[in-house]
Amino acid sequence: MIRYITITLISIITSLYCFEFYLIYLENLPSKKKIKIYQNQTGKKFDTRNKIEVFLDLKKKHSNLTSTIVPKWYAIHQKVDLLPLSGLSNSLTLHCNENGYYTLFESDRYGFNNPDDQWDSDNIEFFIVGDSFAMGECVNRPYDFGSVLRTLSNKASLNLGYSSNGPNIQYAVMREYLDKRVKNILWMYYEGNDLQDMLDTFNNSKMIKNYLNDLKFSQNLKFKQNKLDELNDINIKKQLDYHQERERRKTKYQILRFIRLDKTKDALKKIIKPVEEKTFNKNDYLKFKNVLNLSKILAKENGSKIHFIYLPSYKRLKGSSSKEENIQRKKVLSIIKELDISLIDIEVELLSKKIEYSKIFPFGMYGHYNIDGYRIISNIIYEKITN
Repeated sequence: MIRYITITLISIITSLYCFEFYLIYLENLPSKKKIKIYQNQTGKKFDTRNKIEVFLDLKKKHSNLTSTIVPKWYAIHQKVDLLPLSGLSNSLTLHCNENGYYTLFESDRYGFNNPDDQWDSDNIEFFIVGDSFAMGECVNRPYDFGSVLRTLSNKASLNLGYSSNGPNIQYAVMREYLDKRVKNILWMYYEGNDLQDMLDTFNNSKMIKNYLNDLKFSQNLKFKQNKLDELNDINIKKQLDYHQERERRKTKYQILRFIRLDKTKDALKKIIKPVEEKTFNKNDYLKFKNVLNLSKILAKENGSKIHFIYLPSYKRLKGSSSKEENIQRKKVLSIIKELDISLIDIEVELLSKKIEYSKIFPFGMYGHYNIDGYRIISNIIYEKITN
């Protein structure tokens, strides 16, 4: 009897660890596929180093190298008297890797992803606000939205997007950096997480509330760049130290996770109690409408025209969006119509041009846009505005 129980237990334990191995294999499959495609297409090796390794290697050659820190992090976690809305200024900034290589950009005088001389132009044709997609993650200049539009128009273009920015932070950016030189404001909305990013910071940041509740409020950030740089420098170094320590312990942590069968337990939890999809209520949409209306009013007062750029998610373009995501799209578009804001619906435009989703995402997989994606969408935006 004991023998059969022992054999049964060994069989169960062996099966569980085999399943854990299988889940790890599935998780790593997309990365392996990307590596193979990249090498076949370019003849180069996919950069598989982690960001810390790359940072330490590059720091030896570039003393002004830094990394990014998102405004949302300050808004949620830091009770500070100054809320940065950009990164470290005039610095070589290490960004991300989704296309086989790590991207870098030289930040401008205010910490955004622009050639600095764009700020000296007498007229600004395009003023971009939004999240990581607007920022140009993970491609180098001149392939981001701002650069492509600059080339197409042969006019100045400012990209003030930053990773994880929600609509309320986008409005704050407009309040701080918009001026009379701007002709077109491109208000980029990514349906995958913009509403949630807005709600994450709505009740956590006094500064964000000030922008929404007091139309005369300003941090005067243009005149406080030295203080912003000091604050960013301190916190970027802290985050890099944290991630460096985390990488150092990574192998030990992975072994521990494997022993504990973490992935198997997570899979079982999802079967027993599926994760409920995030839903947004009437009040959430009213908050969004208020932010967008304030942005419209600000644009009009500035003498600029605001264009709402609806960026569809990878899931939508692939044809696998959920019921809740479809509801969200319908609600958002109805608000745009109600506020009578110029709309450029990228999903509709891509479908009309019969452009496959696989062409605009890295290796046809989930992520930010690839070079072709930024170029194609920039051309659509330019054509819609100029025609």
